[in-house]
Amino acid sequence: MDIRHLKYFIAIAEEGKILKAAKRLNISQPPLSNQLMQLERELGIKLFNRQNQRLTITHEGKLFYQRAKKILKLVEGTVEEFKELSEGIRGTLSIGSIATLGATLLPERIRDFQKRYPNVQFQVWEGDPNRIMELVANRIVEIGIVRLPINDQLFDMIKLSEEPLVVAMSKEWNIGEDRDYVTLSELEGKPLMCISTPKGTSVYNHSSVSNKVAAACLQNGIEPRVIGECSNITPLLTWALHDIGIAVVPQSAKNIIPNSGLIFKEIREPIIMTNQSALIWLKENYLSSISRKFIETFPLNNGELDFETN
Repeated sequence: MDIRHLKYFIAIAEEGKILKAAKRLNISQPPLSNQLMQLERELGIKLFNRQNQRLTITHEGKLFYQRAKKILKLVEGTVEEFKELSEGIRGTLSIGSIATLGATLLPERIRDFQKRYPNVQFQVWEGDPNRIMELVANRIVEIGIVRLPINDQLFDMIKLSEEPLVVAMSKEWNIGEDRDYVTLSELEGKPLMCISTPKGTSVYNHSSVSNKVAAACLQNGIEPRVIGECSNITPLLTWALHDIGIAVVPQSAKNIIPNSGLIFKEIREPIIMTNQSALIWLKENYLSSISRKFIETFPLNNGELDFETN
């Protein structure tokens, strides 16, 4: 049995038909069928039940599939690692991030990392947490920066920190005059605009800013007036710039539109915190040397990153 046999078996298991697997592998069907039978003879087990040209993987086949995937990842990772050792650190660092965290955590890290590894290019994707987790799960990016909760059966992570919610206001809506904070009661009756996650898109529904604000208001006997919601934070800040209302956003949103003239003030009495943020990557998946070295730039003490901005 060699690596080629593992690749053939994985393709057959994932496609469910010899013909489809052969097309995927760009080989003819008869040799692939022969390779499968040879593998079963060598292992002494039946990997598939055959019925009407359709293959159904057996229990033993499922176990072998899991082991074959791990072996193939280890081999590919080893080849890649030695290639990197011989050629130096080069290639593309692919990262997915929600906008606020990306604006806060990435600029200085990318600048310093690029100075240290000038042959590394960067590819950054933005989206809501569900989108970023999807990109990581599908291996479109190696690293994701999201807010909890996540599926810890699927992802490894470094926990970073939570941060307070703030209001972003134009001079038209400035509350509290020269104070650097507003109280929750001062927002009662004011036109608020919040980040929200569309219904039916996983566990993030219960952790949207809109729901956190509503819960805090309910606990303090305050009636919120939410006039708008958006899953993307940039439109909220733009609407605030145009005097439409007051945006309620994470503190790190200060970095998204620099020098905008928006007034940012922390919400107090009570302080409302975001969900904890985390750096994530796919479990049991080979990480390139580039990604591993970039992950090392983050703290490993489960998170006291300071999101405070100047």
